[in-house]
Amino acid sequence: MWLRDGDAGFGIMPVRDNTELRIAFGFESAPLAHALRDGDALRQLVVDKLASTRWEGARLAEAARKAPDFYCDAMAQIRMDSWSRGRVALLGDAGYCPSPLSGQGTSLALVGAHVLADCLARAAGDHRAAYARYERRMRPFVTLNQALATENPGGPASEESVAHAKNALALDS
Repeated sequence: MWLRDGDAGFGIMPVRDNTELRIAFGFESAPLAHALRDGDALRQLVVDKLASTRWEGARLAEAARKAPDFYCDAMAQIRMDSWSRGRVALLGDAGYCPSPLSGQGTSLALVGAHVLADCLARAAGDHRAAYARYERRMRPFVTLNQALATENPGGPASEESVAHAKNALALDS
């Protein structure tokens, strides 16, 4: 079950054969003043935000306050200037880690592996040429897919943007 309430929302998922519930909660904010390592302050922030949501917000806030396995982190997206150095090339989350809000992590990783393998095969042993071609082919595709997470804050990307992003790369070229 998913609920959105203003700038916050949560999803509740049954786990472990319906013996436990997992709650994923998020909210929009400016960068937090709390240190990401200050678990007590982050927990209190989440509890306060969650308590103000409608439906079962207060009850879920109390569960978050008591949870023995509370975890909190920022949604982030990595943008690197280059995905290779020397003989090392990055792909997938290591190179272009899209926000989980884009929904494109696995797709980018699989396409990136295919494109990198193709570029290496065509480069006749010249990894520098292969990495440069990989970057040229993948960069526009990655940029468009990363943008899906930020195009429409608080809602999904447009169908037009999704279609443009998924068709931004031909695998047979």
